Amino acid sequence: MKLIFHGGAQQVGRSCIELETQGDRYLMDCGVRFVEDGFEYPADVIGVKDIDGVIISHAHLDHSGALPFFEHLNLLCPIFMTPVTKPIIRILLKDSYKIARIKDMHPAYAKPDLKKVRQAVKAVQYDKRYHFRKIDFTFFNAGHIPGSASVLVEAENHRLLYSGDINTRENNLIEKLNVRNYGQVDTLITESTYGARKLPPREPLEKEFLDKVAEVIKKGGRVLIPVFALGRAQEILIMLSKRKWDVPIYFDGMCKQITRKILTSQTPYVKNKDALNKMYFDVVQYVSSPKMRDAISHKSGIFVCTSGMVQGGPAIYYLKHMWHDPKAAVLLTGYQVKHTNGWLLSEKNQYYYKGWRSSVKCFVKRFDFSGHLDQDDLHQYILDVSPKTLIIQHGNEEAVKALASWARQNTKCKIYVPKVGDEIEIN
Repeated sequence: MKLIFHGGAQQVGRSCIELETQGDRYLMDCGVRFVEDGFEYPADVIGVKDIDGVIISHAHLDHSGALPFFEHLNLLCPIFMTPVTKPIIRILLKDSYKIARIKDMHPAYAKPDLKKVRQAVKAVQYDKRYHFRKIDFTFFNAGHIPGSASVLVEAENHRLLYSGDINTRENNLIEKLNVRNYGQVDTLITESTYGARKLPPREPLEKEFLDKVAEVIKKGGRVLIPVFALGRAQEILIMLSKRKWDVPIYFDGMCKQITRKILTSQTPYVKNKDALNKMYFDVVQYVSSPKMRDAISHKSGIFVCTSGMVQGGPAIYYLKHMWHDPKAAVLLTGYQVKHTNGWLLSEKNQYYYKGWRSSVKCFVKRFDFSGHLDQDDLHQYILDVSPKTLIIQHGNEEAVKALASWARQNTKCKIYVPKVGDEIEIN
């Protein structure tokens, strides 16, 4: 059995691992990495038409965004994912293609390739063992976002667990993963996003967040909450449902479509669905047009909208109307890639728009509502899974090496820290 790392190794983005077994070839995830001038695709995947199957852990584009590109290269095999991931990927890929065209980012595929992806998708249920060609595989809840999965692959009398993006922390939206589901694991391929960092405790962080929203609203201000459309948007609505607000909560951008899909799908492991349902259908006000957006942008209110890194979408529009207002606040809710507007806001109190960089006068704070394990959680996860072989990926160089250093001192695992292009033989 051989693994080839086409992306996501000592980096976050373009996750794509090729598994070769008994003459068959399978891809575990197929993502893109966002770079300044467009997309970075998985590297050096030879003979795409000969791939026998693709397994997608979840819908985020760093794990799924290259699917249309591979269809363009004549991918002919089925693509396996959970039932809720299927409609969400359709929305995200369509939106990604549209934005790339608008921004002249030249995606390496055409619109018909989006349809090919939809036709190739096969939905698989959680906790059910499937046999396909020369492998057996099982999807388990990963606790990251709705539809996310860790995947156990069995072949050649070997049990390989691909973590995908995982979370064992309590949160408002998704049940945390259960390590006891896996049984004996020979090889673990784990993410390491926060392998060198500890995250703050969740409960006091939520209280601080809600207190800041209340403080700004009490003074007649506006609160901009940029969110990722999948996962973070829904969790923020559930958090806001815990208090009463005297101002409108506006819900804008692609998160509207995604939330509806989550609520209308039979989605296992989603928590607080009643609270989310009430917020979505009875409480929030949908921003339905540019005219409405313009009319509300100067009013006191809570604006929950995409994009999470303030690179586009309604968030950048509202920011244009708030950056100079000391009574306004921008509350970032997740990871911010370097040089994005979210990063500029949190690190330098600046934002960039149409060639101009401005220093903002509004309040800015980033709240780490992560859907990933932090350093301590990753340590415990590895100890609980107790693999014979540990492969560390999906993290920057610092995170990967920090986790590997800990594992060498605290486990008996054989440890690999691959780079993009590396091959690993496992048995």
